[in-house]
Amino acid sequence: MYDTDIRARDAVVAFREVRLARPFVISGRPIDFFTIAEVTLDVETRHGRRARGHGQSVLSVPWAWPHGDLPVPARDEVLRTLVRRYVEAALEAPCADPVETWRRLTADLDGVLATAAGPGAEAVPRLAGLLAVGAVDNALHDAWGRAAGRSSLAMATADHLAQDLSWLDPGLRGTFPGDVLVAPRRHLAVQHVVGVGDPLSPADGPADLETWLRRERPHHLKLKLVGADPAADAERVVAVHDVAARHQDRVVLALDPNEGCSGPQVALRLLEEVARLSPAAAAAVDYLEQPVARTSDPDAAALRELSGRVPTVLYEGFDRLTGLLDLADRGWSGVVVKAAKGQTAALVAATVARARSLWCVVQDLTASSWALAHSARLVAELPLTRRHLELNSRQYAPDSNADLARRHPGLVSVRDGTVTYPDGDGTGLYGFA
Repeated sequence: MYDTDIRARDAVVAFREVRLARPFVISGRPIDFFTIAEVTLDVETRHGRRARGHGQSVLSVPWAWPHGDLPVPARDEVLRTLVRRYVEAALEAPCADPVETWRRLTADLDGVLATAAGPGAEAVPRLAGLLAVGAVDNALHDAWGRAAGRSSLAMATADHLAQDLSWLDPGLRGTFPGDVLVAPRRHLAVQHVVGVGDPLSPADGPADLETWLRRERPHHLKLKLVGADPAADAERVVAVHDVAARHQDRVVLALDPNEGCSGPQVALRLLEEVARLSPAAAAAVDYLEQPVARTSDPDAAALRELSGRVPTVLYEGFDRLTGLLDLADRGWSGVVVKAAKGQTAALVAATVARARSLWCVVQDLTASSWALAHSARLVAELPLTRRHLELNSRQYAPDSNADLARRHPGLVSVRDGTVTYPDGDGTGLYGFA
């Protein structure tokens, strides 16, 4: 027990629907809206000090629960109900640090998700369930830091956490997430997303890549690909690289087939075709995200061959922290962490990845407002392999950042490929008010 342990005393839950200015297509699934869950918790420490914490999570049904018997609005409502359920569970939880509370909340996550959609209905995917817990977990971490007057990231040490990470990996006895944080970085390189159908030049249509490059000068590009046709995808990669290379002397590409490849061999053919068409484009490819279906178990040898060519990270398929323990044996290079799945999961995953020499990057799920600020702080302080901030809400839902832009314009407005994290007192989850 620590003096900084907290108990949630009261809560406010709200939901905000974000309509995209234009559809964001991933693997043939257009996303035109998502819900942001907003949780505010009033907490009290063991000695009666009170604080208020705020957490958000993007409840993206098309991403986290893309297929099912229920229509999308019904699936969205199930996730909203799960958020309310986990808020109630947090209010009933004993005084503890947020990591302990997260472990308590998720101990029977699979059982809860099995019946969450109603009698006889399908089980809610675990990935979607983690998004629902994430808003609550984020609010707890924010309140924990604010009650102590400290950064909640820096508090994740033996001085404030009841347990080290041996509960997940015995090899991490004595290791705490706060021990591996890096020196905070205020200027964050932005990763610009190029959607499957996004135009590349003004002649092709509005919101084209060339205009973005001229205006904001990003070096890092993330390309959404179809996955099923390596030849067509390779041509797209080369075309995007050629446009970017005309505006930047350094281009860094991340390729994201969004589960569209039937196996690692298809992704290998993509890379080989890119190399045949353009050695320069091939050299610019930095890593590959989740090329195969999240539910698949690809041949480890084939996946290892792919990862040996280009680091290949698990994304949609990463829904259990225990999956980190045999990740390399299964052929993966590392994982993607997301603020939307919760601060605890992000801290633990980044720590385990560092200990096991795995790749670790942050991607943002069209985060906006406080969810964007949270994602940016993870990029600024976690021990990541690549420290860039995906900021596609400015592309697809710019209005959702209006309030943040008024208060902290440097975090939303990209200049010379970067945004600036606001100055603040460092407390809580965000470090600024």
